[in-house]
Amino acid sequence: MLQKYKNYKSKNLIFIICLGTFINTLGIILSPQNYQKVEAQKSIQVRTNQWLKVEKITGNVTYRNLYNYENRAAKVGDRLQAASDEISTGANGLALLSVDTGVGSIYVTENTTIKIVSFRTAADNGRITNLSIPRGKARLQIRKFTNRGSQFNIQTPSGISGVRGTSYYVSVKPNGNTVVTTFKGKVATTAQNQTKMVNGGFQNLTVVGQPPSTAVPIINDASLRYVIDRQASSSGRFILFVGYTNPFNTVKVDELEQSLDESGKFSLRFPATSSLKVKVTVKTSTGKIQIYEIPIL
Repeated sequence: MLQKYKNYKSKNLIFIICLGTFINTLGIILSPQNYQKVEAQKSIQVRTNQWLKVEKITGNVTYRNLYNYENRAAKVGDRLQAASDEISTGANGLALLSVDTGVGSIYVTENTTIKIVSFRTAADNGRITNLSIPRGKARLQIRKFTNRGSQFNIQTPSGISGVRGTSYYVSVKPNGNTVVTTFKGKVATTAQNQTKMVNGGFQNLTVVGQPPSTAVPIINDASLRYVIDRQASSSGRFILFVGYTNPFNTVKVDELEQSLDESGKFSLRFPATSSLKVKVTVKTSTGKIQIYEIPIL
């Protein structure tokens, strides 16, 4: 009886040792760090032959790759191939990206981020490209697709724009509102389950949380109206500067871009100093620029 108990105890000990070794090995394989590496390897394995490639760089441009934990200065030849790969430009940064197989190009302006959302292949072997522009501005030149299933979509904080061969400009304001200006072809803008077409020569505005506006002819008007109001409160005296321009324009005050509402209004508060002048730069979607030097006091 004693011998049987010893044999049983010995077998249990061996089983526990083996089980512990297995759990320890499994823990090594499936630890969070190793899990991320496995997921990264799986992502690399399933990559399609779709990509964005950096063709030209000027100034401060950053390349980020989530899976390889890269965050470095971009260089010509870099490819964005997996979800979350991105290119970001700084205050003086510009970049030119080509889209796989020569389908088109993207000119990325300063203070802009372009990120891969997904690449997919349609049933008819068409290419589906989904990108995100959370901030900034870009001009896109996309040729007509040969496959009906092909898509090229840009997601912004306020909606999605989809094209099937066109030249257009996307501008995402600091508040997330988005202007789409179509120079040639057609762009479908979608938000809040509603879609509005923007044909060549037209532009529209999509405000966060609202459907896209009806497209209107491109307005190349960089004019600015403003009101200066001197006010006082319990915290002291200040100056309220309220400006009005075309809502499709880009406005910078002392080089800092402003958020415009759907009517083109913006406002700033300044301390009531003895002498103050502000520089307001207004730029239209077609590139016309007008600079205003405005004395506040």
